[in-house]
Amino acid sequence: NLACVSSENYRIFSALLFIYKTVTTHLRKPKKVDINQLSYTSIPITMYFDETQQKLASGTGFIYERKEKLYLITNWHNVTGLNPITKEQIGNHGGIPDVVVLTLQTQKEPHIEWGNFPIDLYDKDKNADWLVHPEHKELVDVVAIEIEFDKDFKGIFRPINKIKFDEFKLEISDDVFIIGFPYELKGGGHFPIWKRGSVATEPDIDYERLPKMFVDTASRPGMSGSPVIFRRTGIHGTKNGELKPDSIIGTIQNFVGIYSGRVLGKTELEAQLGIVWKKEVIDEIIDGNTKDEKNVW
Repeated sequence: NLACVSSENYRIFSALLFIYKTVTTHLRKPKKVDINQLSYTSIPITMYFDETQQKLASGTGFIYERKEKLYLITNWHNVTGLNPITKEQIGNHGGIPDVVVLTLQTQKEPHIEWGNFPIDLYDKDKNADWLVHPEHKELVDVVAIEIEFDKDFKGIFRPINKIKFDEFKLEISDDVFIIGFPYELKGGGHFPIWKRGSVATEPDIDYERLPKMFVDTASRPGMSGSPVIFRRTGIHGTKNGELKPDSIIGTIQNFVGIYSGRVLGKTELEAQLGIVWKKEVIDEIIDGNTKDEKNVW
């Protein structure tokens, strides 16, 4: 009989414990996380052929604000599916993307949520709706797509040129970080992966007479279109080895440019070099206001 009582008490206790755990789980405050502001700048993008909803490729982009307008910055080869030099198709699917989908944060509290926002790559006349470099065209593998959001738009993003950077000059061998989505991997939710590298060519020299430079890094597909920043730790802004009123002790960082992929050798391990287009090309592209001549016909 005592066994029966004990068994009944155990069942009651177990039921109460289950209810307690269920209630406290729902009432528990969400974990507070501290996200680096630069992780809000990098956006995963996916290219589709709209008619069949076929996914063609994935990459990275970021938002840039200029003259009170917003632009999606990414690579020419992302939006066309073509090699900018040979004009050959990069993928084996044979499709031409006509829509790019941005995955943006839509809510921060009480928990983080995400949503997808499609952008047409061609206008109603089937002409390319992106801007290219006014002088070098697609040889500068960067495009700017003006974007206008509806008044009920709920996406959360941060234009990279609205981040407070330190105005120090980039130097060879500086550490750089490519903030993107290798193999579509995410750093929790849809936050980016930070891939480390170093400046491999003199920043003041335009390689092949184009505004680009090399970084030493083992990058992977999916990172094309990523913003690149540099960081340097130490004592900065000295004169003749002495501190000035505006000298900084600690870590500085600045925006470098746009990543567009690796320098390919005979094997993936030969070069281990990535191409970065200098940040100045963004203003040149937007101010040049030159639409690409590509169409889908």
